Amino acid sequence: MSIHLALDKSTGDLIKKAGGGVTRVTDGRFVVQQVQSRLRAALGEWILDPRVGWLNVNDFEKDYDLFSIEQRARIIILGTQGVKSIEKLEVLYKNRKLTITFEAETIFGTISLTIPWE
Repeated sequence: MSIHLALDKSTGDLIKKAGGGVTRVTDGRFVVQQVQSRLRAALGEWILDPRVGWLNVNDFEKDYDLFSIEQRARIIILGTQGVKSIEKLEVLYKNRKLTITFEAETIFGTISLTIPWE
């Protein structure tokens, strides 16, 4: 069993204990954090460093390729240590907001996540 630093689900920041120190998570929760962090970095970091992220302005032009966006998301999810398969994946683009919702089978059980990007 591995123990890793816990990250806040909404901000990705470290979770600090009230008396000092940081909170830790074990294997299953760590896989969830890894998938979430990897997708968020790929979705959002291109604004700060275009070499990191894979979404760019071209993805949101009139003729964006939703299939290509979905394939890139699949590669990131399946490339995360501990993820065995994707059971469901939905990529929704509406009003200039992209949402990736998926369910994946991991070595610790099934996880479900929704990652928004705007």
